[in-house]
Amino acid sequence: MMRWNSFAGTLVFGAVCAALLPAAWLLLGPVMGRDEAAALYLAAAGTLYAAGLAPSPRRSIWVGCVMGGLSLLLLVVARDLVEVAAGMALLLAGFRCCSLHRSGGTRTLAVEAVLGLGGLALAGLLAGPGPVGIALALWGYFLVQAVFFLVAGLRVRSLRPPDEDPFERARSRLLALLEEPEGS
Repeated sequence: MMRWNSFAGTLVFGAVCAALLPAAWLLLGPVMGRDEAAALYLAAAGTLYAAGLAPSPRRSIWVGCVMGGLSLLLLVVARDLVEVAAGMALLLAGFRCCSLHRSGGTRTLAVEAVLGLGGLALAGLLAGPGPVGIALALWGYFLVQAVFFLVAGLRVRSLRPPDEDPFERARSRLLALLEEPEGS
């Protein structure tokens, strides 16, 4: 499965999603309505992005199913494209708070609030009528989301346990030093 859990990966994902949005608009728009097609595309892009951030393929499937279900619920409840975009930003922030941050707390919430609101603000500034305007807004949103990986002190959780406990490593070195012959 493709992963985009890096600054560059998020930039590429955002650019590809923005480039493909006009095609989805043209293909699905006549069948289901242009705004509904764009809303469905935003929900699918957000779900795919969250699944690609998960630390393992098994978790990606789980995240994709949960985010997909929540996205479908959002599509039923939301009245327009702006509400879908805001809801997807909230779902993505919630997912990252719960599964990617090593430590919870105020800093985590602050980082996600700034990135979510900043992404929506830039998307609002870049948004325009038609598929190109929506694609530009989507690209702007993911541009801000890429900053998540540049924030100092933020580490993505790993499912693998650490190779060795630092205390055990120090203890092993100390025992090796004590067992060395004196003339070495």
